[in-house]
Amino acid sequence: MRQSLKKLFEETLILKYELPHTSCERPIPRTIITKSKDRCLEQIGKNSDIASLIYNGIVEYAYNDNEIDFTQLDKLQARALQSKIKYNPNADLPNQLGYGFHGEVMLHLILDLFFHGKKCIARGYMFSALANAEIKGYDSYMMTEIRDRIYLLFGEAKFHLSGYKESLKSIFENIDHAFSDSYFNRNFIVFDNLYEKLASESRIPAIIDEWRAAPCINIAECAREHKMHLVYPMLILFDKKNKGYDELILEVVNHIEATHKAISSDLSLPFSLFFIFLPLGNSREIKTQVLEWIKRQQPLMP
Repeated sequence: MRQSLKKLFEETLILKYELPHTSCERPIPRTIITKSKDRCLEQIGKNSDIASLIYNGIVEYAYNDNEIDFTQLDKLQARALQSKIKYNPNADLPNQLGYGFHGEVMLHLILDLFFHGKKCIARGYMFSALANAEIKGYDSYMMTEIRDRIYLLFGEAKFHLSGYKESLKSIFENIDHAFSDSYFNRNFIVFDNLYEKLASESRIPAIIDEWRAAPCINIAECAREHKMHLVYPMLILFDKKNKGYDELILEVVNHIEATHKAISSDLSLPFSLFFIFLPLGNSREIKTQVLEWIKRQQPLMP
């Protein structure tokens, strides 16, 4: 990540606290499905700073690091908008406001800066320019290595203008499916066509080699043998709506407990999941600003 973008991120967002959080008037538990700690971020910059993170983060999100020429950022941005993310300049505003890249770029930046995530492969490779549609799958393909174990940061981002309830509904509609061998295996099989773009340190190429040699193997079991652990961060971005921070986070946690049940899983490798909550000043203003900069081809920060 270029230093200017990292600096902007550090001036715009902070980790407020983790859940469970007890040093407040009303203790806030972690969510009923979380297997580690939920993270609660706080916006300390302006709405325009959040918009700038999204707009300037598209290149980092769309390309592998070795493909990013910092002297050609504007050209890479223009190419990414046509070939790496779902964006149609002729679509009406409601459709453009619903594009997934707004939240996915933020997820990428957060995993990079807060979790020291590295790309297994850039998310832009999961886009079909011909169909103008993303391939179904995780919203991030990142990783971190700790004591010889690979933690796959394969997550999800939801940024609905209608609020956190719609985002959570969308998450839970697919969550059991996300923790199945069949879903994990299909995501890895997609990598077969992207083999040359995969980071070798992710150990994914080695697993693809084994699958090519024996196509009937269970890839999830193979990943477990390669000391992989699936980490599923779920980023929820939503408006603050003039509520106190603690009050709002507790409201979201209580809503999850009241409306959703514990997940079921048949995944063969170890996994963990947690939420990342990020209340924002004005989601519509942020997204509209990003789209305006795209429309007028605002130069990127160097």
